[in-house]
Amino acid sequence: MSYKKFALLASALIAGCASSGTKVDPHVVSTFQPGITTIAEVEAQLGKPNASSRLPDGSIQIVYAYTHSKGSGSWIPFVGAFRGHADANTVTESLTFDQTGRFIQATSSTTQA
Repeated sequence: MSYKKFALLASALIAGCASSGTKVDPHVVSTFQPGITTIAEVEAQLGKPNASSRLPDGSIQIVYAYTHSKGSGSWIPFVGAFRGHADANTVTESLTFDQTGRFIQATSSTTQA
């Protein structure tokens, strides 16, 4: 690979974006009805959650998390050192269900780093 092509590839990788997790549409979550919507119905619409746990009171919490990061930086020719940082935005949607698997509530949080 020529130096010019390598430099172009390195620059593209540093300035690139990456996403992971499950992005949840808040409009879909707003259609879930407390006491009626089941975990199976939620998973049919949103997919498998990133995490789930049974809480001490017997209720169930499922979590969907989505992270999008965008890097910026520079590559120093011949030295090869990379300089830069990445900005990450994580949106977490937590849904709580009663002991029978019926929807209770949803909470959303956003973290920027």
